[in-house]
Amino acid sequence: MRRFLLLFLLVGICTLEGSARKVYNIDKGWKFYTYDERDTIKVDLPHTWNITDALAGHAGYFRGAGNYLKYVHALPEWQGKRVFVRFYGAGNVTDLMVNGHHAGMHAGGNNAFEFEITNLLNYGGKNLLWVIVNNAPRFDVLPTAGKDNSYGGLYRSAEIIVTEQATIGFDGYGGSGILIVPETVDSLHAAGIARIAVNIPETRSVQLGMTLRDNRDTVVWSGHLRHRADMGMSVAEMEFDLENPHLWNGISDPYLYTVTVTLNDGGRTDTVSFRTGFRKVSVDAATGFYLNDMRYPLRGVVLWRDQAVYGPTFNEAQLRRDIKIIREMGANAVRVAGGTHHPAFYDICDEEGLIVLADGPFIGAASLYERGYYNTDEFRHNGMLQMQELIHQHFNNPSVAFWGVFVEPELIGDDPLPFIREMNDMTKELDPTRLTAGMSNKDGEVNFITDLIVWNHTFGWNEGQPGDIAIWRDQLHGDPEWSKLRSAISYRAEGNIHRYAEQAIRRGDTEHGLYPENWQAYVHEVHIGALNYDPAFWAMFVGDIFDHGAVQHSTGGADGAGNCGLVTFDRSMRKDAYWLYKANWNKTEPFLRIASKRHSLRSQPIQDIVVYTNQSIAELYLNGSSLGTCMATNGVMRWENVELTPGENEIYVFTIIATNDNYVTVGDSATITYLPDGIL
Repeated sequence: MRRFLLLFLLVGICTLEGSARKVYNIDKGWKFYTYDERDTIKVDLPHTWNITDALAGHAGYFRGAGNYLKYVHALPEWQGKRVFVRFYGAGNVTDLMVNGHHAGMHAGGNNAFEFEITNLLNYGGKNLLWVIVNNAPRFDVLPTAGKDNSYGGLYRSAEIIVTEQATIGFDGYGGSGILIVPETVDSLHAAGIARIAVNIPETRSVQLGMTLRDNRDTVVWSGHLRHRADMGMSVAEMEFDLENPHLWNGISDPYLYTVTVTLNDGGRTDTVSFRTGFRKVSVDAATGFYLNDMRYPLRGVVLWRDQAVYGPTFNEAQLRRDIKIIREMGANAVRVAGGTHHPAFYDICDEEGLIVLADGPFIGAASLYERGYYNTDEFRHNGMLQMQELIHQHFNNPSVAFWGVFVEPELIGDDPLPFIREMNDMTKELDPTRLTAGMSNKDGEVNFITDLIVWNHTFGWNEGQPGDIAIWRDQLHGDPEWSKLRSAISYRAEGNIHRYAEQAIRRGDTEHGLYPENWQAYVHEVHIGALNYDPAFWAMFVGDIFDHGAVQHSTGGADGAGNCGLVTFDRSMRKDAYWLYKANWNKTEPFLRIASKRHSLRSQPIQDIVVYTNQSIAELYLNGSSLGTCMATNGVMRWENVELTPGENEIYVFTIIATNDNYVTVGDSATITYLPDGIL
């Protein structure tokens, strides 16, 4: 499953041995240029051309065409076989030319896609791959709106795949070609249908076999069938019934099986393997989310798909780093916002037991002059195709529990509701095993289309005050119709690690959008107090886990970035609000964290000392003198009206934890320097 471990060099490209199918990684040795071929530079994939402009916050970052050139050697033994090129992500419209011939076009920057190039190759010789990628805005390629950066380039890996004439997959959706559709999942049976896409140039019968192996590599189920394959694409359906399955059970036990499907065409074979898990999910309007019929409150984060320095390009180590940060906080769910992340991300979520809400391509307008929906056949076709790609590519990931059909559609102008209904119906028909969700910040009919709704609020940041979230909560629960909705909640507030509001807690400089870090933390304190223990919300999705690139965004004191993250864009600093959630959601790692400790210079003598902790009680010392103990409420301890002395003030907070055979001291310290007005 891991697509990074393709390291065996062969004639300038890499190969992964398996069955008759051969996979050759082609990430190395591309030439790239934008306007003039004489200005080519050497690049390796993954690559984006927006490192120095979009990531630097330039609103006029380059959105246009980029050209990638690479010669590949088509081995003589490929003759008589079929050859495909697969790209795992390119932004946003991609055309492939092979030896001057057009091989295909793909529109959409989120999902994997492939082209067959069998009849365009010079076997035994060199072949020129010319890839033209264009990230210019288009009205017929989703998403057409949103504040996140639209990076250009081949920003995920690429590979050449060589198969026999009869092969599995390559059905136009970029996935494995196999959908494991469970119809019954419980402790006694995991039973359903495997839908296998058979791709063959001629009409004839082929033999199909499938095995399930447990995590000890023992075959626990096998089956086979004879399939009469029509010329072109056909779908074979194989029933399976695994007795006494070991269920995939989230964070505590993310158990995975290995599925192997083999196609035999007169002794010529094709084999596809991947891991999957069996689980049952449901949501009740009053009591929330259930995993395998057990209540399982989802405490999640919103994740955008870029990072400082590298933009949308990720390797496996960076993906695992991000998930480690998410897990350390105690979160057990992720909403992947803005489109599809790297395919390896979902595989790691399978391994770690995270529950995923996967956004589709339909994203509403970020401002009044934008439009998220255009009432054209081309727009609707592209949106439906991208959604089909998303589902086909991640159908077998047990971590993915929800498909996001829309995100905050603009309801002014062309009516998007018919398109949303069509998208929702198509999604449920293609995948009846999962629930659909919509992200909404509006009233009206749009909230009653999908199975689930995620309310997206910005109280205390873009509107109102933090306490308004409790008023809204009570109104939602009190309305006889709205309370029937299966609701989750998402919220965010910006926080700049370089700014601190020293006076009474306030919103900061709202005119210029300079939101202090401690204001962000306070907003989250109020929200978690109002929502953390409300069973009627099937999930909380805290926005965002990381700052992300957004050149249209200029608030928060840093142009070109959205600063709603609990962790900085480069992942180097956890903001105060991160520790608040760790205090509430991670009960296994005892800690205390003095808030605002990075803001060590103060101009006011009277300060509140705030500590975030997953412990129930702690004692605070100032300059060696005890200020007494404090009990935690929702992970927060607050010593109010602490008087500092001029100069350095040493603060120490600690608690003692009893273990089985010992006592352990857990604490934190900080130095705060008080400089009276006129000196600081």
